[in-house]
Amino acid sequence: MAKAQPNWANVAESYEAWYRTPPGKKYDALEKDLIAGLLGPVRGGRLLDIGCGTGHFTRWFRELGWEVWGLDLEERMLVRARELSGNGIFYCRGEAEKLPFADKSFPVSAMITTLESTAHPEMALAEAMRVSRERVVLGVLNSLSPLALSRRIRAIFRPTIFSQTRFYSAPVLCAMIRRVARQAGVPVSLRVAPWGRGPVRRIPLGAFYAVAVELKKRTGLAG
Repeated sequence: MAKAQPNWANVAESYEAWYRTPPGKKYDALEKDLIAGLLGPVRGGRLLDIGCGTGHFTRWFRELGWEVWGLDLEERMLVRARELSGNGIFYCRGEAEKLPFADKSFPVSAMITTLESTAHPEMALAEAMRVSRERVVLGVLNSLSPLALSRRIRAIFRPTIFSQTRFYSAPVLCAMIRRVARQAGVPVSLRVAPWGRGPVRRIPLGAFYAVAVELKKRTGLAG
């Protein structure tokens, strides 16, 4: 039996509403703190937000000074993103596994909790590397966190958006990134930023972490 598809209109509204709650504001600040540390200098460059959803992070990237493009497969999410964003951000519908852009079109691409719901995560990673010149920044829900465990348990008894969500530990994700990069012949280095600030910055138990995939120039045949 095919799994029921989420009501994307309801998902769009609840997603934005959660970020307006006290916990949502707190976690939003923590997540953005990690991601900002890995983005690198703006330099007036373009950034592709893959799996942008309602544009929550897309709008923030624009506030940081990037020329931002947002891409998502779900049209209802894009409708809400356009409503909230106004002018100055370019949104388009498309698949993370088959991006409608030429090689190295963007200095930086971002995937914030995108791999968790993508049908073919390795293909999506390969595409993000293909269209990026400098780095790919990932924001990821940690499979080893108590929050991820509670979400999976609740989803067993009552279907939620997390019923079809993958969670990744940092070692598993980093191994997948290196495998995809090796298959694509792209040398990479990885930087992992764990959840929290100061002494509470931790892995493996933090609910969220970020990874910067630094794309190096080829110096010869890939090993």
